[in-house]
Amino acid sequence: MQRRNRRHKSPRHVRAANARWRAVEARAEAERAAGIEDRTAYVDTRQPFTLPLGSAGGRDLRIEPRHGYIAWRAVDVTTGEVVATAALKTLLRDIAGELPRQLSLRHE
Repeated sequence: MQRRNRRHKSPRHVRAANARWRAVEARAEAERAAGIEDRTAYVDTRQPFTLPLGSAGGRDLRIEPRHGYIAWRAVDVTTGEVVATAALKTLLRDIAGELPRQLSLRHE
């Protein structure tokens, strides 16, 4: 039988993490007892949008936010295939890099 090289969590680190968690929970309970309300849950207000690149030699894409992440997802409109996932600026740069530079033949 082959041994796996697994790193076990240090008991000291586990105890420290648990102590931090208990301190956070105690502070939250103290704030609730003092009448301070909990924060409202974060609502992602980003909206998906279409990026029609068919006339520029690319494919039509739908750019959707990934909830819980900074990243966005580019989905091909016709096939539903996820083309790429990245931060918005990186995603748009990568999409632009895939577009053809010119649509006609050069006269030589």
